[in-house]
Amino acid sequence: MIEELFSYQSSETTDEVLTKGRILAPGERPEEMFDRVTNALFNVEEVFNTPSEEIDELKYRLSQYMRKRAILPGTPTLTNAGRPEYQESALSSCVVVPVDLRRKNEAGEEIKAYYRQNVGSGFNFTLYENPVDLLIWVNQLSAQETATDLYDRYIGNIGILHFSHPKIREFINAKRERNLPHFNISVDVNEAFMEAAIAGQDYKLSDGTIINVGQLLRQMAENAWQNGDPGIIYLERMNKDNPVSEITPYTATAPCAEMGLAPGETCQFGYINLTKFTTPEGIDYDQLKEAVYFLTRVLDNGVELSIGRYPDSKSTEIAHLKRKIGISVCGLADLFLAYDLPYDSEEARKLARDVLAFINYHSKWASVKLAEERGSCEAMQYADRNRYLSGRFLEEKYALQKTRIVSSEQWLELAQHIRQTGNLRNILTTALPPSGRTSILMGVNPSIEPIFGVSTWLGSGSRTVASRAITGFVIKHSGGYNPQEILNQAVAEGSFQGTSLPEKARACLKTAKEISSEDQLRMVADLVGTKGVFDESASKTVILPNDASVEHVLKIFILAHQLGLKNISVYRDKSLPNQPTKL
Repeated sequence: MIEELFSYQSSETTDEVLTKGRILAPGERPEEMFDRVTNALFNVEEVFNTPSEEIDELKYRLSQYMRKRAILPGTPTLTNAGRPEYQESALSSCVVVPVDLRRKNEAGEEIKAYYRQNVGSGFNFTLYENPVDLLIWVNQLSAQETATDLYDRYIGNIGILHFSHPKIREFINAKRERNLPHFNISVDVNEAFMEAAIAGQDYKLSDGTIINVGQLLRQMAENAWQNGDPGIIYLERMNKDNPVSEITPYTATAPCAEMGLAPGETCQFGYINLTKFTTPEGIDYDQLKEAVYFLTRVLDNGVELSIGRYPDSKSTEIAHLKRKIGISVCGLADLFLAYDLPYDSEEARKLARDVLAFINYHSKWASVKLAEERGSCEAMQYADRNRYLSGRFLEEKYALQKTRIVSSEQWLELAQHIRQTGNLRNILTTALPPSGRTSILMGVNPSIEPIFGVSTWLGSGSRTVASRAITGFVIKHSGGYNPQEILNQAVAEGSFQGTSLPEKARACLKTAKEISSEDQLRMVADLVGTKGVFDESASKTVILPNDASVEHVLKIFILAHQLGLKNISVYRDKSLPNQPTKL
């Protein structure tokens, strides 16, 4: 049955994601999971007095979207929704656990309560004198909980520390000196720090110690070169794109840094498979618009279902306040293949901006329409501290970033409508989390990433629709050569660049290691940088070849700053002994 419903996947890969990943309940079949999730997400509409006949139609529609791999809710929703053992659990993907880590007994129980809802967690250690000790303690707690074998999702956390903390150098070295497998770590920087670091200037830490921040940035680059940590976070930049930062400022992020979060704040993620909206003539924007409107409703239902099920009332309060959701995408690299576009081309970036701006714009209108039916989130009552109402949030963030699909005038019209009516159900609607397991279920490359590696998609035991997309592309461009021989050569060499394909075709099949870090960063910046077209941020790790230098890592950190990114991580190929081989 797995192969029937997910025929685009090898049974090995699908079994690993659905069964070993515990998305399926024990003994559950995939079609039963579909029914379980659709029932849970739409039975909640009874509180909105939706007629039962309409609810049945909506359930069928979501089921069809899922079976066609066009839309999938995030894996915490697939795992939790409708399962008896999670009947008191929220469906959120991430949270900043609202605890005081100095009170370890109480904090430990609260953290475990969120873990048991399959939620990834963020922690900011800046307020504490001993951040590394607390980092170690939370990691030990994660390891102890993992050892119980009670969890249906890997326990993942992010630990953040502001660069001005007196223990910042010890924090930067934390993962180099210790085994902390349950944590990503990042340093929270700002404009002043980065400009001073680039100039090699001194800076005063919070305890008065004066250090050379250029050397501190190099220390960060050296450690990232060694093992991938730390990354860089700009909470200051994230809060500039937080329309209610005066009410709930972001203090940390989701585990992969794609979204800023206030204490107790959570988010529902859902994914659109971009390849399902391609035609030979171009993107089917009419169908994509329908999918965006529908997924906005699905995720808002997820918020409604989750309210009252969080371990802490703070999460319930902020869910009422903001009802934040995160519509995301999968398969951008596959989309480029469909239109013969190299990932690192200007035209690819323009197309990506067009598509994501369209999704973002219509998700906002969908939220407006939902507010007309269900009421706005509570943050819309705070006219003096909500920049939709008291400022020019949409005008400044998006109207200046016109694309070929959504004009400045359209953004201005939407902003004026929200200001005049006060209608907005979800304070923010889009983000770009990593989508690892979801993209495998959909059979496409994750999120906005380039093809990770040829063997990942074409090697034995992991054939997915991505391999079929590549296979179709190779057949299309093979000319008089044997397509299978080209594929075999690419698998053996780990690259298409030495094959007999035409140069333009080879350019479209570059892997992440063959695309310059500069071009990878430009893609992210065009989509979610300070001049981007999507809310929040993206989970982004630049993959470097093994022979890359510390200097290269340092240049990436500086370029990410200059391009306006809100976060960045770097990973050097094979720098960790247990490097994943599959996405």
